[in-house]
Amino acid sequence: MNKYSHGFTLVELMVTITVAAILIGVAVPSLTSVYEGIRANNNAENVLNLMSFARNQAVSYGTTVSVCARASDTSCKSSNDWQDGIRVFAVDRDNKEVELRTINSFNSQDDISGPSSIITFSPDGLSSGGEIIYCPGGKSSNSKSISILTSGKVTFGTDGKSC
Repeated sequence: MNKYSHGFTLVELMVTITVAAILIGVAVPSLTSVYEGIRANNNAENVLNLMSFARNQAVSYGTTVSVCARASDTSCKSSNDWQDGIRVFAVDRDNKEVELRTINSFNSQDDISGPSSIITFSPDGLSSGGEIIYCPGGKSSNSKSISILTSGKVTFGTDGKSC
């Protein structure tokens, strides 16, 4: 009969689990930072695309298109807190707002701020201008900004702006 069994002892198993727990404990905080950076890039890209869409709609259809902080499904709020989402709309001939596109609320841990007034794009492509700053986890270190110039140009602004 074989005296040696194949397998792990309880001590070997406990040492392996302890080492794995230590490695996971060290790795998780750095992964959180990476995740926040990716989330900031993706959401900033979505906001930039939405602003470019609004400008293109204004020029293509010869109408004024407005972008604002979303208060509800059909209204804008007059504050610089854009956390609840972004709304793009135009006013039709009957003076009714026509919803063109929206972004629903952002991650609850993040801060997003922008102008307290509505950003407008005129039929010739010009804008009222403004800046939107996205801060993942409320941290300025990973923040991304989107600049809307009065010429209508929409670009990424400076990273790391205060929230």
